[in-house]
Amino acid sequence: MDRIDTLIIGGGQAGLAMSHALSKRGREHCILERGRIAERWLSERWDGLHFQTPNLLVGLPGYPLVHD
Repeated sequence: MDRIDTLIIGGGQAGLAMSHALSKRGREHCILERGRIAERWLSERWDGLHFQTPNLLVGLPGYPLVHD
């Protein structure tokens, strides 16, 4: 049986950011998500989701948000 030292619950923005940080440090980990990664904000949120934070804070580590 394999051992996982770090388990991330949820594949939203925070879970993906943590996964990125652990990967950069060479740490084995696993993300548990009920559906597809980042699915909930896409299918279970509002039709017109608008962030109220600066774009600098919305991007994921390693994947900055590109805007017009």
